[in-house]
Amino acid sequence: MSTSRRPTNPRGPKPNVTFTGLCMYGVGAGLLGVAAMTVGEKVEQYFTGRPSSLVPGRALEGLLNLAPRTDNQMFSLNVMMNYAEGAVAGVARAVMSFNGIRGPIADFLFVGVRMLIDQSLEVWSGVGSWPW
Repeated sequence: MSTSRRPTNPRGPKPNVTFTGLCMYGVGAGLLGVAAMTVGEKVEQYFTGRPSSLVPGRALEGLLNLAPRTDNQMFSLNVMMNYAEGAVAGVARAVMSFNGIRGPIADFLFVGVRMLIDQSLEVWSGVGSWPW
């Protein structure tokens, strides 16, 4: 059987993995994805001079009811929020893949999942607003 990027693979067997194992694969993939995106972002910021976004840190600050911090103190909150969101999104993607949702359709659906996570947390924390 080829390894095509078909959206579903009804003939393929399901992997023999527990839900805990599935979650661990998802968390690992999510953390690696965030690390890769962070490296890419830092390279882009080096060339463009664009400052880091403080929105993830401000959202976490609002969700945890922390005392307001200065912009210089937001680095650790930004890192925590980015990696936590990546881990959750990685688990969602692992569950999609386990259930046969793969390929370009899964890529498209996952954009919506990722936006839902990001926008919901920003709105609940009072930092952002709905995109419409």
